[in-house]
Amino acid sequence: MKGFIHIEGKEIKELYVDYFFQNMGIGSELIGFAREKYDVRFLWAIEKNTDANRFYEAHGFLQTEEKKLEKGTTEYIVRMEWRTGS
Repeated sequence: MKGFIHIEGKEIKELYVDYFFQNMGIGSELIGFAREKYDVRFLWAIEKNTDANRFYEAHGFLQTEEKKLEKGTTEYIVRMEWRTGS
């Protein structure tokens, strides 16, 4: 398995691409699939994972001011929403 995406409603719950297969366009294809087929509107991302956050921003998502502790961790997650018109 190279990667997967988990979608619930209009939310991307999980997006994973195996490290060996990163930078090959797989994540971009998964985002495109989610937007086209399911019209996803938002996701939550780990705040300190700047690489992932830049990836999502490059694919049309903007970080909002909304954040919360990730259940069972000491990490904050931030809500990212689809930019209208992107």
